[in-house]
Amino acid sequence: MIPVVIVHEDYQDFLKSNVEITGKNNSIFLIGNKSVKVLEEHPSVTYVDINKYMQMEKFQTFEREFVHFGDKDRRTYMFWFMRMLIMSEFAKEYEFETFFSCDSDNALLINVNNFNFKKDNAITIPEEWEPFYYGASVHSGLINSKFCETYEDLLTEIFIDKKKIDFIENKIEFHKKNPGSFCDMTLYFYMNKFDLISFDNLLYPREFKGQNFVFTQSYANGEGFKSKNQYKLRNKKMLIKKDNSMNANYILDKNTGEKLFIANIHFQGKQKKYLNTRMVKWLNY
Repeated sequence: MIPVVIVHEDYQDFLKSNVEITGKNNSIFLIGNKSVKVLEEHPSVTYVDINKYMQMEKFQTFEREFVHFGDKDRRTYMFWFMRMLIMSEFAKEYEFETFFSCDSDNALLINVNNFNFKKDNAITIPEEWEPFYYGASVHSGLINSKFCETYEDLLTEIFIDKKKIDFIENKIEFHKKNPGSFCDMTLYFYMNKFDLISFDNLLYPREFKGQNFVFTQSYANGEGFKSKNQYKLRNKKMLIKKDNSMNANYILDKNTGEKLFIANIHFQGKQKKYLNTRMVKWLNY
């Protein structure tokens, strides 16, 4: 069994909506503080207290040594980097060689145990559409122990050992004068670019249930495997249609009209407000 792992500290209504969607077809381990324990009422959810990981020496050390390079507050960026470490420690404790990482605002519409993954590790990896656009993401990610070890080694080199890596330093320098930042997504992009891990890119279509399915990057735009605006939008949101005969949902390539079924919807940033009870009732999953 491949468990879905969500790390989210504090209860929010969109998290409840996500649990209702993702938990219909998947077993969820929800790692957070006591405020999210109420969601364990859902039959697919197992609550895990985040504090037992945050109190470990390695997390205390990382918090002391962490250097903030982002455009948001220090705590936000530090937590983004730490989430994969938390999931790694969880996997060791519960003896999972592989798990599926899922952001708290990312609704999974399929059972990841049945999906057609092509490699042992699978994440979304957009092209570098513009300089220093390193958008690799684990909002939907098949992750194994080798990935976790490689990621932790990188964090240790950068933040604990203070090793200077040109690729990272150039990214940091670029964003001193340009929008964006150095965050955990940069490290996933680095792991792929320099072949530290062999990835299945989930943005690319693959056959599932006799149709072409893709994972999506964000509800707020049409980014896909071809371009940053590959898919049709409506009112600045991804245009999603339903196929009730398949109990599935699809999007459209704006240039070819091709129908692509979706395995997830990532309600990133301000789009979280749409991950609500209305969406829970409307979507097929």
